[in-house]
Amino acid sequence: MHFHLYQAKPSNAPVEYRPPHGAGEEVARHDICNFTPPTKSVMDALLTPYKPFISVESTGLHRIPSNTPHLFVSNHSIYGIEMPLLLNQLYQHKDIFPRGLADHFHFATLNGPIIRAFGAVDGTRENVDALMEKGESVLVYPGGGHEVLKHSSVPRYELMWKQRVGFARCAIKHGYPILPCACVGTEDMFESVCDIPTGYKGMVLPISVTSPCKVQKCFFWFGTPIETKQYNGEYTCDEYAKELRDKTKLAIEAGMKELKEKQASDPERYTVDQYKSQIRRKFCSSSVSAAVSDDEHSLKED
Repeated sequence: MHFHLYQAKPSNAPVEYRPPHGAGEEVARHDICNFTPPTKSVMDALLTPYKPFISVESTGLHRIPSNTPHLFVSNHSIYGIEMPLLLNQLYQHKDIFPRGLADHFHFATLNGPIIRAFGAVDGTRENVDALMEKGESVLVYPGGGHEVLKHSSVPRYELMWKQRVGFARCAIKHGYPILPCACVGTEDMFESVCDIPTGYKGMVLPISVTSPCKVQKCFFWFGTPIETKQYNGEYTCDEYAKELRDKTKLAIEAGMKELKEKQASDPERYTVDQYKSQIRRKFCSSSVSAAVSDDEHSLKED
């Protein structure tokens, strides 16, 4: 998800949305400002394919204020498997449906219609301005496609932000608090086989495999909001943008560390173990019920 530098405009200028050019032409086909999210029941139904395999556990939902828009910033996992799950957690538990910012190439793939259905837009400066001027919560992955299509040589969950500050400039410009998020679980499911060069911005198509025993729970962490009002809207200031980026990065890395510790100590981390526990509980419950029934029958005979 890439951002471009902004050209300043007078603070009293009227809010005007202009569709971007080039890759941003998708906006001409899809009016981002009039998007209506699916109902919660429909959203939950859309995630039905996940449910037999990936359970979700969230930490820190109570830290998210529901009365103000935020810029949610998170690490991205390989293949982006976690994004719908993150959206669903925020929607079901906090009644927040953040608009995701996607890299340009996503809209040229088979995933294009799917991510549009989840409210995603091309991550251009015009689109971000339009969403924030409307007061929408926004979700951004500064690592973008590089984290989704992570090379096998890159350690799991490593942030690949380079020197990007675009998301920080967005937050400063519009006075949006940043809500740092972290996710752990999905990258542990896969083992890399090979990397196929795509010819696009040095990215590769990672080919990975998994097995039933590696499928596991997805852990989410939501941190304390990071305020931006102290920067007084000075989004062109490199020092402010870098400072905010670094604060956010440190928070997310701390969140991932906390989740890894929680993950390591969870006896039901793996889906196979979750099913084993369910079977045990069901068997024990049936055994107890049968024992009680036998006792009652014996009493009646007595």
